[in-house]
Amino acid sequence: MYLAFACAWLALTAGGVAQQAPPPATELDAAEPTAEHLAQIGNCRAGILDVNARPEDRRRWIDTLLAFDTPHAKALVVELLQTAESSAVRQSLCEVIAEQGRKSPHRVDAGYVDPLVDLLGAESRELRAAAARALADYPGRQLPARLGAIAASREEPLVKRLAAIDALAAKVNRREVVHELMALLEVGELDITQQVLRALEPATREPYGEDIGRWREWWSAKAQLSEEEWLADRLEMYLDRYHERSEEYTALQEVTRQRVDALAARLITLQREVFRGLTAEQREQRLVEWLGDPVTEVRQSALQILQARIADEGIGPEGAVLAALLPLLDDKPADMRREVVVIVQNLNDPAVIQAVLAQLARERDPVTRHAIFRAIGKMGSAAALPALIGEIQTPDSPAACVREAALSLGQIADKLDDDTQRQNAVAALRSRYQRIQDGDTLLRAALLSAMAGVADGSFAPEFQEAVEATEAVILRPAIRGLATIGDRSKLPRIRALSADADPLVRLAATDALAELGGEDADLESLLTRLNPAIEANDLVREAAWRAFCSMVAKRPVAEQIKAAERLRDMPDLKVNFLAELSNRLSITGGNGNGAETVRDRLATVLVSQQKYDAAAPHLRELFEFRAERDDPRAFDVGLRWLEAALHNHPQQAAHETLLRLSSVARSPEQRSRIFETVETFFDSMNATTEIEAMERLLVDLRSLSDDAVGEGWTPLLDRVASRLGQPAPENSDAPPG
Repeated sequence: MYLAFACAWLALTAGGVAQQAPPPATELDAAEPTAEHLAQIGNCRAGILDVNARPEDRRRWIDTLLAFDTPHAKALVVELLQTAESSAVRQSLCEVIAEQGRKSPHRVDAGYVDPLVDLLGAESRELRAAAARALADYPGRQLPARLGAIAASREEPLVKRLAAIDALAAKVNRREVVHELMALLEVGELDITQQVLRALEPATREPYGEDIGRWREWWSAKAQLSEEEWLADRLEMYLDRYHERSEEYTALQEVTRQRVDALAARLITLQREVFRGLTAEQREQRLVEWLGDPVTEVRQSALQILQARIADEGIGPEGAVLAALLPLLDDKPADMRREVVVIVQNLNDPAVIQAVLAQLARERDPVTRHAIFRAIGKMGSAAALPALIGEIQTPDSPAACVREAALSLGQIADKLDDDTQRQNAVAALRSRYQRIQDGDTLLRAALLSAMAGVADGSFAPEFQEAVEATEAVILRPAIRGLATIGDRSKLPRIRALSADADPLVRLAATDALAELGGEDADLESLLTRLNPAIEANDLVREAAWRAFCSMVAKRPVAEQIKAAERLRDMPDLKVNFLAELSNRLSITGGNGNGAETVRDRLATVLVSQQKYDAAAPHLRELFEFRAERDDPRAFDVGLRWLEAALHNHPQQAAHETLLRLSSVARSPEQRSRIFETVETFFDSMNATTEIEAMERLLVDLRSLSDDAVGEGWTPLLDRVASRLGQPAPENSDAPPG
């Protein structure tokens, strides 16, 4: 922890100007990008090319750029890879692409391959290595052949050919990569051959060195393997290698731990010297001075320190530092103002909210206004409601600002306690919604989100119309809006949307069914969402489960019991449902017969899943309930309880179960059924049976007499003992053999 903290503070002091990366835009129109998206792309370009940017800030900008799934964003990546003057910029691009190739392959576009291949011939060795790593982790199986062709071509520069081999070497566990490397041994150039042999070294269990003949023999055998056999061979080799080096690794780990501890101690000392040299009061005073310094870079550096304190220590600005920070909301550089907004957006302080709203009133930069509206939503103050409503109803307000204001209004609409203010919000939203230009899907969605937050019944026509749309971004707030106002008129449509291709639409529809549904058709829709073979999204399945339980709980107990049968194809959920229903009935103390039926079915399902330990307590309780009433069905339940107790490991409860069951056996026929249940259990013993557990069980069972259980009890136990290799007791009446 100290090591990470020290490194973060060292990076902070060494870094230059850092910009705040915006969150990725969603659902952008690739053909006609919004002004906001173009601004975001421009911000990314500026942040990446900032000569004073810290490496981690530049990587964050690149990561943000890669998250935009638009042609403009991808074109900028290609442009920077090809034309960025700074080698550090292109190297950072390669490193982030390599990371995304491993974690999120869908964010790595095929259009990046050509510029990455070109960088294999870069003058900088570090840049060549970074490009090789990016290509090594590129998704798909076609690239190895291209890299092999580059390495084999005498027309390419040697450094580029060697870098191509490095890219192949990173994935030497892949069959197609080894194929390309083996083919390069035929090129007959010393530099290429030596590089290939170094790349191939990790691929074999034993070193073949420069003996190309042995390498060919090895590959001749491996090339005949099927894909499954190849993977199994690789796995076996790596497992062997792991076991061979485990002791060495343990020793190295201990040495490393000692060295890291020593380094951490030194870094702690350095941390105190660099960052703890001042007292807390002195540090606060220094920040106040820096925030008021006339030099822009000094003020911006102070903002970075504040951001680092928030991120690393959770220490937000307060007191004199906060007082010195708030005037920077009106600082001259717009990016400075936006950074201040980001710093204060999580402070629920009336003075901060007042200062932010005052700046909003005089702010003219649309990007900064956009940031302020977003911050207002996070602050969650009712004091911001008039400003949000005013922005929405102002005719010439930029669509991006109106959209963010609407989203923030939706977040804090529950604070609309004043009737006049609520009426103003309803009027502003409806008026702006009616003036939306065709194609402005994002603004329409934001206004619908605000309407859903306000939850006014007069918005029903807007929600009813929007829920028939095809765009996921429109459907989500429309569904949510119908749920908030309790409008059931579109239930068939909501059921259909619970199977929509977009998981967030399915989630919204499922939540809405919980609020609005209740019919069997709604239950059937929820059952479909509960099935993991159909619904792959965990959040949707969880919402469907909550909705199913909530909906069924409103029905009579008899119907709740029947509903459990709808879960027959999902036994785990059926167990959970019956267990919850059983607990609820036990707490309320109502519906005695229904409670017994639930417990009986729950035990049956658990036994069918061989969960005897979970089934036994339910069967015992059910047995005792019926035995207390002298119910003739008690004995049959007792036999099931006995069977569960016998199969449950360890079987200490089986002896007590037999005693209790034999005490209610009223006829030889019932004692015979007890005997048969035990005999059937022992006949099921096999080589996997836990011998010691059986021996302990036999000791307990011998305490029961033939009179209690039935004639033949002792000989049965003697036969079982013989199968277990035990001598029969001296007083045994069992016949020989």
